[in-house]
Amino acid sequence: MVTYIESLQLSGVKPEFHAVDDHYLRMTDRNKGIVTSVEQQTISRVVIAQAGVGGNSDVTITLAQMGFQHFRIADPDVFEVSNFNRQLGASMSTLFRNKADAIAQEILEINPDADVRAYINGITWDNVEEFVDGADIIIDGLDVSVMHLRERMFDLARERGIPVFTCPVIGWGTGIAVFDPEKSPSFREFFGEIPEDPDSEEWQRFIERYIVNFLSARPTGIDIQLGKRRAKQGTAPSIAAACRLNAALVSTAVYGFLFDKGSIPVVPTTLHIDLLGTRMSVTGPKKRFLVKRALGVLSKED
Repeated sequence: MVTYIESLQLSGVKPEFHAVDDHYLRMTDRNKGIVTSVEQQTISRVVIAQAGVGGNSDVTITLAQMGFQHFRIADPDVFEVSNFNRQLGASMSTLFRNKADAIAQEILEINPDADVRAYINGITWDNVEEFVDGADIIIDGLDVSVMHLRERMFDLARERGIPVFTCPVIGWGTGIAVFDPEKSPSFREFFGEIPEDPDSEEWQRFIERYIVNFLSARPTGIDIQLGKRRAKQGTAPSIAAACRLNAALVSTAVYGFLFDKGSIPVVPTTLHIDLLGTRMSVTGPKKRFLVKRALGVLSKED
């Protein structure tokens, strides 16, 4: 069986590895014993495209520290004081700076030879195809307010054979859904049809079902009703510990997918970690139906 990364190499998508400078070798030296030298060489040329680098800035920085050095990062927002509770890129030195631009600089502080393109206007209908083309891995950190655009990004990735990792922070934990372009259902097949009116009750029910797709049980330590009200206002609860966990999970999943290692599942099975509740669970279609029924968010399609 050919792994995903082997298929990239065999197809000639990537050039042969050339020796990198001493900084990269010293930076990644402590990876040895966990990451092989051949894997590290491959990592050094994989192209990561990440849409949304606010709460998911931890993911980008962690991947850069692992030795990934080709990035496309997109976010139209600026860092605000309200981000200081959880987002690694948020500090007094980046206050009111565009998030993509600030995280690009953070990557270059880690690896001055990194190749980083910042989309400071975020992902748009005009640039989403350009953003996806040529990427090897796509990481979805988009807001729920741009759900139609998210679906377009997923569909483009699927057409081009690119895996998508989508990874919401949920309370004291996190969930991950890895969309394998060959084995997984499409965005619409998995999440359902997106309502047109974002102000409608139908839209709100869709968002609730969307989040529940990542869960294996009711999350520990969350005021659900307050969370729903705040989510409608665009200020959903989120905490630093879960963002750190999210970065660890996503970067591990990317490594495992690239080299066909470990046992992190692909959609239609998802993984949910509830750290405060000391639970780590995989959820397939049957269990997902039971979770949705227990939480009262079943749709007609379910």
